Amino acid sequence: MAEMTLDLARQMCDAAVARAKDQGIRVSVVVLDAGGHIVAVVRMDGCNYLSPDIARGKAYAAAAWKQASADLRERWQDSAAVVAGMVGISGGRIVPVQGALPIFDGQCCLGAIGASGARSDEDEDAVRAGVEAVGLATKPA
Repeated sequence: MAEMTLDLARQMCDAAVARAKDQGIRVSVVVLDAGGHIVAVVRMDGCNYLSPDIARGKAYAAAAWKQASADLRERWQDSAAVVAGMVGISGGRIVPVQGALPIFDGQCCLGAIGASGARSDEDEDAVRAGVEAVGLATKPA
């Protein structure tokens, strides 16, 4: 597999939503390709209307750095200037908060998946389920 496809993105979204339903939470899920472009967006009924934009911002950071958004948040937590710079240089697209994971096929990063709407750890759990459901990884092999 060399690229993120709509079919693959939809499968991940469906699996992430299924996990959220199992947990009794509502989330929005966004899948981006390796260039940070939207491939799929899903917002569960009743989920906050800002959640798709937040999920996209989390995924954008994960795709750009090929790291979990939680790792980036931890990396930048002691430097408000760094965070402000990263958010500014990205045109306000980065949201450095837990809830997104990069998507790897072997060594190749296909993009990232992010969620928002629940607690950040629950968002991450949902997207992890999405990645695992299609047999991909969140770290390079």
